[in-house]
Amino acid sequence: MMNRIYKVIAVAFAVTALLSFTTNERRTIQDGKHFIYIYATNDIHGQFFDSTFNGTIHSTSLSKVSFFVKKERELKGEDAVVLLDVGDHLQGDNSVFYYNYIDTSEVNLVPEVFNYLHYDAVVVGNHDIETGHDVYDKVRRELKMPYLAANAVYNGTQNPYFIPYTIIKRDGIKIAVIGLTNANIKKWLSPSLYDGIEFSEVIPVLERYVRVIRKKESPDILIVAMHAGLGDEFSYQAEDPSKFVAANVKGIDMVFAAHDHRSFSGYVWNGKDSIPVVEGGSKARYLSCGTIELVYKQSELIAKNISPSVIPLINTTSDQDYNQFLSSRFETVKSFTNNIIGYIDKDFTSKDAYFGSSEYVDLIHTLQLECTSADISFAAPLSNNFSFKAGYMNFQDLMNLYPFENLLYTITLTGREIKSYLEYSYKKWVNKVSSPEIPMLVLEYDENGKARLKNMHFNFDSAAGIIYEVDITKGDGERVNIKSMADGTQFDMNKIYKVAVSSYRASGGGDLLTEGAGIPFDKLDSRIVSRMKDIRGLIYEKLKREGKLSPRKLNTWKFVPEQLVLEKISIEKEELFHK
Repeated sequence: MMNRIYKVIAVAFAVTALLSFTTNERRTIQDGKHFIYIYATNDIHGQFFDSTFNGTIHSTSLSKVSFFVKKERELKGEDAVVLLDVGDHLQGDNSVFYYNYIDTSEVNLVPEVFNYLHYDAVVVGNHDIETGHDVYDKVRRELKMPYLAANAVYNGTQNPYFIPYTIIKRDGIKIAVIGLTNANIKKWLSPSLYDGIEFSEVIPVLERYVRVIRKKESPDILIVAMHAGLGDEFSYQAEDPSKFVAANVKGIDMVFAAHDHRSFSGYVWNGKDSIPVVEGGSKARYLSCGTIELVYKQSELIAKNISPSVIPLINTTSDQDYNQFLSSRFETVKSFTNNIIGYIDKDFTSKDAYFGSSEYVDLIHTLQLECTSADISFAAPLSNNFSFKAGYMNFQDLMNLYPFENLLYTITLTGREIKSYLEYSYKKWVNKVSSPEIPMLVLEYDENGKARLKNMHFNFDSAAGIIYEVDITKGDGERVNIKSMADGTQFDMNKIYKVAVSSYRASGGGDLLTEGAGIPFDKLDSRIVSRMKDIRGLIYEKLKREGKLSPRKLNTWKFVPEQLVLEKISIEKEELFHK
């Protein structure tokens, strides 16, 4: 019943949007130059406060965004400033977790903040969908601005589940903003989280709305705000198509990107014009900005120029009025977060997980095997740089240990598929070390020469339940040598095994099952034999039940040859983590 109501509301909004601000509207705009400044946050991931709930100070937060935007509105005028968010605001910190799942009677923290800051529009991110219908449906009701995702439609229709676009008016100037979420959601999340919704590829949807908006709305500026990464202008990537969209979709004036947490400002040539593309990293480190200069004569637009930039906020002052407004929320979450949930009897760190068997990943493996009775477990280091000293753990520590809302699934794979899966994982993880100067890990370097992992660490799956070695002197498809099951019995390439994985992985995330194991995407669901609750919740229950956790290395796998590996580790651990 509620879905039918939402459908009627969404369609009604879309029809209203299509009928408003038509080309017949008469406007009076003063001759000369006008400036519009469009600012955008993206991938906030819960960073609403200046500090964590144990006192660690954040270098950036939405408090600094609030201070900056208020000053800009004072200096440039309310009508000159537009504020957007480009998705992933409902996940990543205990502040959002608490209001998503613990206290659901209050207005969710996200609309509370966005309404206070007077955002003009908000885009749905993939991690926002990850919270489930109850959360994001409540959030869209509580937001006082449109919640945008033109490519999220009701199953079997073109009817938008969220709002597809909005028209923002500033002194008669019309700015159209089309919002798009990530088309790859269907590869990452359990269908139960978006029941009744389909996620379409962005380009056909975008081309259709550009035609409609240009014809019906006659906007002065048409902005695309998409929760999708930059990619490149030459090849379409479903997860990261922003530059490709700028190069290939005619009729748009600017693209605001998100999702891959990169900072970028530049132009992409579309065959006729240079289209600005901008992305502001993550966690409010930067604001994306489009400075738009419009020239009018007799209320007709005769010239426009758009300059993209990213604005660092690290040296910006925090907004004390914002902090005071949210002080009771902060204290409530602080009390929840600092509640002791159990004891950890050993130091452990995710830094070890890139170099072999580690207490951190093996803690997750052990839990997954215990909860599912599977033969084998696949898991990756989900926190890039997490460390914990033996002692009492609170809920913030648990969030840092396992930061995503992944469910625990059991799937079936043949022995051959398991080997191919692992080969694909280590292909992204390690190089073929054929000479001394080649590093073991696949690294890249920023403009300051600082090393970082080239590929996403949360796709570096290792396995438990089997004994195997990974030879760093071998090439793709030849690195992994599975010696036996963990109990010493034979590993059979033709046997079907039960494998414990996260819902992200079971849904195709990271391409390990599709590109690696070779399972067609539309066949993945047929491999699932069980679904359990979220993995962080299972860790929490184990802690509460047993009182403590004992992280221990399982030592079921290692990199070889050992002497060469030891030499590489001593160099690359220091280089990567800058000890």
